[in-house]
Amino acid sequence: MATPYHIGLYALVQHHGNYLMVRQAVSTLPAGPYGLPGAALVGEVGGGVAELHLRRKLLSQLGLSVGELILSGSHTLRNVDGHVLLNLIFGTDYNSGVPNPQPGVIVNLEWVSLNEVQRRGDAPEWLLNTIKSYQDHLTSDSVGRIQGRGLLRRGK
Repeated sequence: MATPYHIGLYALVQHHGNYLMVRQAVSTLPAGPYGLPGAALVGEVGGGVAELHLRRKLLSQLGLSVGELILSGSHTLRNVDGHVLLNLIFGTDYNSGVPNPQPGVIVNLEWVSLNEVQRRGDAPEWLLNTIKSYQDHLTSDSVGRIQGRGLLRRGK
């Protein structure tokens, strides 16, 4: 018999330096002023792929398509039943779609810059760490691409 698992999958969607924050009717992320789009993945070992599930959720909950999903953060939470849930947060860039929140699932949404999140002073540590991790990845990836192109130009 397969062992069931519960994992929260969330997206830190970036567009022109702003991040998509939502308030969901139900979420496995800690309560507070900020939330991310996504949902719990419930399945059996060997079934389903996290990234595909998250892409489907973003499309159904918000009508958005996103780019490459980069694991940028994780968070654990003990729910009211005493079970520990693992939330995985993937950083990604907005690709297409007009935000159209699914009624009863997404209560509110807004695009917020990191400066605004920091200015408000009420962002949880997990969110700030995830944004920093994703930005670090983008910076190191850009540097790697630039250095790589330079090597190719000088190559034989």
